[in-house]
Amino acid sequence: MRRPVLLALLSAFTVAPLTAQAGLSVGGRAGTLGLGLEAAKLITPNIAVRGAIYRYSREFDRQESDVEFNVDLKFDGYTGLVDFFPSGGGSFHLTGGIMAAPAEIDGIGQPSGDSYTFNGVTYTAAEVGTVNGTVRWKKTMPYAGLGWGTPASKSGGLTFLFDLGVGIGKPTIGLTASSAVPGSTLAQDVEAERQQIQADVNKYLKVYPVVNLGLAIRF
Repeated sequence: MRRPVLLALLSAFTVAPLTAQAGLSVGGRAGTLGLGLEAAKLITPNIAVRGAIYRYSREFDRQESDVEFNVDLKFDGYTGLVDFFPSGGGSFHLTGGIMAAPAEIDGIGQPSGDSYTFNGVTYTAAEVGTVNGTVRWKKTMPYAGLGWGTPASKSGGLTFLFDLGVGIGKPTIGLTASSAVPGSTLAQDVEAERQQIQADVNKYLKVYPVVNLGLAIRF
């Protein structure tokens, strides 16, 4: 799905002639979507379209309750956005569009002591084995935000980019134990724990925060 969406958006870069009032910019971004490359095209003095591809991954350790997780964080997404410039000549803009799932998070956990607790029930480490947790967002999410930066330029040069917005959608939590037999008491308690975490996420994490900084060169 990514390629048709990006191709449709980026085709707009060839629709309008490249003039001083309908510029083109290419640049790099870094933020809560990872590290990205972006191209933007000013279609009218008030409207610009842009598309970006983001990549980044890292591993780190994190402790949650009585479980120590080795976490694999991966960004592998894109954005397809339309900017509206209210003043028709400044860099401030309102933005709407779509973004891919912002990140994939996988964790493999071991107990920080000799036991785990799921759903208020304590199990030995031998009974549970390893714990596997995942966090997944929808493949495509609506995006809304605001920012500063424009591809318009009479003389080219570098421009500062800033975006602040949200991807609208709640993540789905996965939680399993390697030694849990389907239908067992352990499996039921792990699932109950997962549901409790999911309920908290649904309550407090209804959007994915997007903060991006970047630099672009304007042509």
